[in-house]
Amino acid sequence: MTGTPLIGRNAVIEMGGVAIGYATGFSADITVDKIEEFQLGSPNQAILAAGNQHFKISCDRLWIDATYVTQILAGTAVAFILAPAGTVTGNPKITISNVILLTQNMTVTQKGVVGEKITGEGNSYVTGTF
Repeated sequence: MTGTPLIGRNAVIEMGGVAIGYATGFSADITVDKIEEFQLGSPNQAILAAGNQHFKISCDRLWIDATYVTQILAGTAVAFILAPAGTVTGNPKITISNVILLTQNMTVTQKGVVGEKITGEGNSYVTGTF
């Protein structure tokens, strides 16, 4: 094994080309539908293949205004750029394109902090570097 694990404290999230301020975390999921079919009399699949791909994103941030609620209601599609180690040249970059925002969840804690979780799904997941 080569390389050093990343520490995400310098992570950056951009949505539509603009950094999301006060982000506190993100997750990006790739899932693939399973295509399978069994033949009578056999315990093993006769067909086992990868099907449709899904690229989901969620972002946690401190709530500022209703920007993302407005975009959800409008059906706005945006690109998410995820920089798990910041945007220094050579660092990894993940771009999830044509993301439609699906949910916005607001949380208020006893400390008075208002948090927001935004989720969406795109149609392209490309890895690269800055």
